[in-house]
Amino acid sequence: MVPPTEGLPATLFLQELDRELESLALRGELELPPYPAVALRVQEALGRPDFGLDEVARLVGSDAALAAAVLRCANSPLYRRGATATSLTQAIIRVGAHEVMRLLLASCLAAHAHTAGPLAPLRRMIWIEGLCGAALCQELARLRGLKQEEAFLAGLLHDFGKIVACTSLEKIVEKRAGEGTGTAQAWRALIDRHHVALGAALATRWKLPPTLADIIGHHHEEGVSAGDGSGLLDVVRMSDAIVALLVARPGISSADLGGVPGLGKFVEREAVVRVIQKIPEFVDAFESNGAASAGPSPRIEPPATTLDSAGRPVRFGVTVVQGRKSRQFTAHTIASNGLAMVGNEPLLDGRLHETTIHSQPGPLHIWSLARLSRRDGGSYHVEVHPFALSGVERGLWSQLALGDPSET
Repeated sequence: MVPPTEGLPATLFLQELDRELESLALRGELELPPYPAVALRVQEALGRPDFGLDEVARLVGSDAALAAAVLRCANSPLYRRGATATSLTQAIIRVGAHEVMRLLLASCLAAHAHTAGPLAPLRRMIWIEGLCGAALCQELARLRGLKQEEAFLAGLLHDFGKIVACTSLEKIVEKRAGEGTGTAQAWRALIDRHHVALGAALATRWKLPPTLADIIGHHHEEGVSAGDGSGLLDVVRMSDAIVALLVARPGISSADLGGVPGLGKFVEREAVVRVIQKIPEFVDAFESNGAASAGPSPRIEPPATTLDSAGRPVRFGVTVVQGRKSRQFTAHTIASNGLAMVGNEPLLDGRLHETTIHSQPGPLHIWSLARLSRRDGGSYHVEVHPFALSGVERGLWSQLALGDPSET
C-alpha cells in the first residue's frame, strides 16, 4: 500500500514518486500507450505497392477529429502549397501520402498531451517542444540531404518518453492521499530523469526502426553515435538546442543560431529562421477546442512570476484567442520576455494563443505562450510570453518593452 503524502515536504514527495516510477519501470508494470491504430492501418496501406490515395483518405477519415487535424496541418504555412486544400484527398495529393502519414501520427499522439490531469501544463509544454523539434529536424534534414521522413519522426519521438513519464507520474499521484506538490522545475527534472528509459521501452513496444530507437536511447550522450543514423542524431541534437532558445526568447535571429553547435552555415541558419516563423500555426493545428479546462494545477506550485525582471507598468488592452473564443485582458506590466495581465478568465498554461496587443501607434499581432494563470480576488492574474517573433515583430516588441510614452 502506498503511504499518504499529506504534510510531506515537496522534495520528499517527489523523491518517493521517483522511486515508485523507477520500480514500476524495472518490473515492466508501467502502462505504455499502444501504437495508434489508425496510423498503423495507414502505414500498412502505404507499405503495399498498389496503395491508392482514396484508400489512404478513407482510412484517415475514419476518425473525424484526426482527419480535421491532419487537414489543418496540411494547410499550415509549414506545408501549404498554393490554394487551401479542402479535402483529405487534396491534402494527400499536395503534400504526399507519406507526409500525411507523419501528420496523422503526430495528430494521434497529440491526444496524450491534451488530456486533463494534474501535470497537464507540463505535458502541453513538452508536446510543443516535440512538434517544434519535428519541424526543425525535417528542415535540417532537407538541407543536409537526409531522409526528411525519418528526421520528422526522430524530432517528434526522441523525447516522447517525457509524455510517458508525465502520464505515469499522474497515475501514481492519483492513487496517493494528500496534496503533494512540486515546482514546475522539480517536476521537469523528475520527468527528464526517466524519459530516455521510458522512450526506449516505447520504441521496443512500437517496434520502431533501429536507427530511431538508437536516437531515442542516446541523444543526450555526447560523443555517442547512432551508426548509420549519426547524421540524423546530429540533427536531433541541434534541434534540441534550437528549441531551448525558442522557448526562452521572444524570437530567434540568424545571429542567435550562431552559437548552436554544428549550425555554422549562414544558409542553414537563415532557413531555420524561416521555418521558426511557421511553427506557431503548425503547433496550433494540433490543438483541440475540447482541451483540458484552464486554470492552475493543484500539483504544480505556481511561481510568483514568470517575467525575467520587475518590468515596467503599462496599461493597454490585450485580446487572446483560445480555441474559437476571444478573451479580453488589461496588461499592467511588461518585461523583455512577457506581459502580466488581468482578466476575468484564466488561460491554458503551456498553450500557444493568437494575441493582439492594442498599443500605440497600432496593434501588434503575435503568438504568445501562456505561462501562468492564477486567481487574484475576483479576477485572474495571467502572464504570457511572446513566441517565435519575426524580425519586425521583435523590433516592435523591444520598443514596447523598453518604453514609449505613446503606448499607454
